[in-house]
Amino acid sequence: MKFSEATVGSELMTIKAASRKSRRRRVEHRRKVLYFLAAAGLFLATALGGILFVTARPVVLRIAVESASEDARIVEGIARVLTRERSPVRLSLTLVDQGQAEALLKGGGVDLATVRSDTMSADSLAIAALRKSALFIWTAHLPSQKTTRITEWKNLAGSKIAMLNGSPADLALLNVVLSSEGVPPNKIEIVPIGSVDAMASDKGINVFATVGAIKSKAIAEGFRSFSRFREAPAFLGLETAEAIVLSQPRLEALEIPKSAFRSNPALPPEPTSVIAVSDLIVGSKATSEQAAASLARELFAHRQTILREIPDGASIDKPNTEKDAAIPAHPGVAAYIDGTERTFFERYGDYFWGGILVLSALGSFGAGLRAFFYPDEQESVAALRDRVMDLAAKIRESADEDMLQIEREIDRIVRETLDKYEEGVVEEGALTALSIAVDQFRSAAASRNTSKRRSVSKRP
Repeated sequence: MKFSEATVGSELMTIKAASRKSRRRRVEHRRKVLYFLAAAGLFLATALGGILFVTARPVVLRIAVESASEDARIVEGIARVLTRERSPVRLSLTLVDQGQAEALLKGGGVDLATVRSDTMSADSLAIAALRKSALFIWTAHLPSQKTTRITEWKNLAGSKIAMLNGSPADLALLNVVLSSEGVPPNKIEIVPIGSVDAMASDKGINVFATVGAIKSKAIAEGFRSFSRFREAPAFLGLETAEAIVLSQPRLEALEIPKSAFRSNPALPPEPTSVIAVSDLIVGSKATSEQAAASLARELFAHRQTILREIPDGASIDKPNTEKDAAIPAHPGVAAYIDGTERTFFERYGDYFWGGILVLSALGSFGAGLRAFFYPDEQESVAALRDRVMDLAAKIRESADEDMLQIEREIDRIVRETLDKYEEGVVEEGALTALSIAVDQFRSAAASRNTSKRRSVSKRP
């Protein structure tokens, strides 16, 4: 098969035109890729900037605290320390009426609340213990009184008990103790009194009670002040403390050591068993694990600074993280204390892998969608492949001077197909089919050359 000069010239012009068209497509495709990369880079930079902005800002947790309470004073000190230390977690106080802190937490008005362990609901989860308070019950007579001092619980029936600043929770705790010790609460008259001086000066009362922080200097000072008006307090130790804890596990049985409030003379003169409650910072199940763990981390990291800020009565202790604990710890706090807190990638690794899979699926979908909207490109590649097969079939009959033209056409076909593949309009399967066709052409060309050499060698 021979080609005329006009045919060869026409083929060359066609090849040059196709080459220019292919070059324009490549330039346009590269421009689109650059635009896409620039847009993607801008998006990633914006996203990273947003993430850094959000993560760099401190998390402010709203906490409900009863106004004019010891808890309010302690939480205010904690908030000051966290702000001064530029902690990533801050506290914003919401002062509420007595008994309303946990209700506000349940309603979603705040993130945290302070509550006593004996009044907290089953839905609340402990983050930290602010302090421990004990119920102290003692008897003391005026020096002028000649009556016999009460030293046993059974002799309390018919007495009046002055309760210092008795809240409803304090009164309920006192009734629990009286019932446990065999004293019917209906045989006792409880009189709330607002100050130590008023208690000591009331001549009609010889039995007294108060709930106060075990480590509080104010409690020790109150007992010393009380002793200036009356005889030294004689504490009534609990014989049923352990039984009370068994029935109400959110209470705690403790022993006040000898001389805890005064050393000379010793007060108490001997170790005394008492019932104690904990004042807690609690969250709800809606409080995120990360926020709870972050607050616990900052509280215990700055614990000594907080105690120096508010040394009287505060303790800042970790909650019990046992699964069967009477006061359940928040899962985030438990993970932090037990060392099982998940890292950033452990928390969000599934989202990253899911995002990669989604992007991959979108890429495949986009390629398929483009192939659907550009069917002519697919047909064009099929035509090019068929052209290669036709040339492979005719190459054996072509003259030597036509081989260069045929090889140029093959190169053009390969180049044009690769350009379309880079643009995403040709699937990998079509590229593989073309590769097989080109291999067939090369095999035919090699066979033709071998046959030609054999025919030349047979000539005389």
